[in-house]
Amino acid sequence: MSRGTYRPNHGKRRLRTLATLGAIGIVAGLASGLPASAAGAGPLPIPAAAVAQPKPGGTPVACDGRVYVSFGDPDQLYTADRGPGTVRFTPLGDPTPFLFNAIGVNPQDRFLYGTTFGTATNELVRFDGNGDFTELGPIEGLPPAVYISGTFDDEGNYYVLADNSENIYRIDVTTRSVTGVINVPGLADPELDVFDIAFRDGFLWGSTDDGALVRIDVATGNADFFPGVLPGGEDFGGVFVYGNGDLGFFRNSGELIRVRVHNATGSHPDFTVLSTQTTAPVMNLDATSCFLDSSADLSVRKDSPERVTAGDAVTYHITVRNEGDAEKGQGKAEEQDKGKAKAKADGKAADKGQDKDKDKGREGASGDSSGWSLTDDLPAKIVSPTTQTEGCEITDGTLSCTGGPLAVGEEVEIEVTGTAADVSQPTKVRNTATVFGDDADPNKDNDKDTAHTEIVPAVKR
Repeated sequence: MSRGTYRPNHGKRRLRTLATLGAIGIVAGLASGLPASAAGAGPLPIPAAAVAQPKPGGTPVACDGRVYVSFGDPDQLYTADRGPGTVRFTPLGDPTPFLFNAIGVNPQDRFLYGTTFGTATNELVRFDGNGDFTELGPIEGLPPAVYISGTFDDEGNYYVLADNSENIYRIDVTTRSVTGVINVPGLADPELDVFDIAFRDGFLWGSTDDGALVRIDVATGNADFFPGVLPGGEDFGGVFVYGNGDLGFFRNSGELIRVRVHNATGSHPDFTVLSTQTTAPVMNLDATSCFLDSSADLSVRKDSPERVTAGDAVTYHITVRNEGDAEKGQGKAEEQDKGKAKAKADGKAADKGQDKDKDKGREGASGDSSGWSLTDDLPAKIVSPTTQTEGCEITDGTLSCTGGPLAVGEEVEIEVTGTAADVSQPTKVRNTATVFGDDADPNKDNDKDTAHTEIVPAVKR
């Protein structure tokens, strides 16, 4: 395990609903009643009582770029609807009579799962596409605790982590049983507390309240801490992965921060904060996502004047457009609708072979976009840049924008205005805008565009 250097903890403002736990004595990080396997060891034997459950009936959750969150007391499942500068939470189903957390979407059956807390045992709960829930029962081999972090890997293994705990439990949801334990001693340190996890590239990703990103290798149990990526001092209770691989971090106090990870599996990954969106501050927050059916070809075009005089106003026009094929998008939607109808009629979700075929179809198809972010490092020779475009802000000369869904053929325009700096000789400035779609993008060649402007000296009189 490796870790970075951290600032002193200035106090944890945990907006979690834990008052109900005092009466029964359940606390985060309760000692495990199941022996932990060594890091990288094979799965633990499945308890004899564990019996495979039939595939769920009903409607799976939508996987068209949907982000799901849960919060509150009573707990409620929501969709997180991204828009220009903001995220709005829309209820999905009814509030539950129990508290739950550690939510994730199982890619094998496309239902959402979570773990209850606040009673003598932790039970597995499943949600369908309408938000209707089913209490499936206790998880064999899972010690009672407050499991606040959870996610699924690509194979359908469910991982949960309790607050201030060093053990991550791997669970088979079809048998409701623990199949392995990843021991990560550093996670038991309150200074390195992790409040949610998401799976990407063989690693579990999360963050501490000091703003460090955490990367845990599920094969070896090794944990790396990368300090200073996020603003510290508060919980990030919900973590998810965008369809293009970026990480999303919901801050309990009311913010969604998007982080791009370069060289994610390397020894020295690089992190870039792309954008922020405001949300409502909430308690007992958790998040997950499903982009399995989501793909959009977004493009960006940047227009600027060819030549300006020093001291003149300079206006940039940036256009984000969904270049997707309407016919392909419609065909993909119809195919998905047929698949959902068949799954509902058969009382089961698509099998692995169907999922692979669907993934292959995504590579060439392009439909509606579920959202996007854009960045632009504005030239230093453009002084005092401003923008009035909704969802955009300029910080230290860098433009950052967020937007909501874009249907095929739809576009939005961003306008930035500044002043050409004083120059002693003709000076060319170049400027590149980059769009990052929330969904997988089958054509990355049009994600950037560069504009050139020549500034000439003012005529002196």
